[in-house]
Amino acid sequence: MDELKKFVYFHDWYIDTLTVGDGYRLTLGMKLDDRRATVTFAGTSRCVVEHFGLLNIVYDIKILQPGGALYDKAIAALLRSEHFSKKQGRCIALVAATAGAEIIVEFESLEIATGLKGC
Repeated sequence: MDELKKFVYFHDWYIDTLTVGDGYRLTLGMKLDDRRATVTFAGTSRCVVEHFGLLNIVYDIKILQPGGALYDKAIAALLRSEHFSKKQGRCIALVAATAGAEIIVEFESLEIATGLKGC
């Protein structure tokens, strides 16, 4: 998951879309100045979205490791959510907010796509 590090964990990016796609895919659409990126959590088995609003600024996106306090809190939150599939994801990510949406996702793999904003 070194790909997140290349984007400084998406610090200060704005989440402007949240979509669910076929194959249990949860995608965040984000922007920062003239750049756009999507972060897709493929094989999403559970997620929790809180405080999603008109302004959603990412503090960071990190993959949580078992045994840490944040991991334990994430598991507790996910236990209150619905399962999307029978298979449990092997990774847990936390999208922490500077403002707005905080998201916890249990998933299989991470995909990042980037581009410039079009006209």
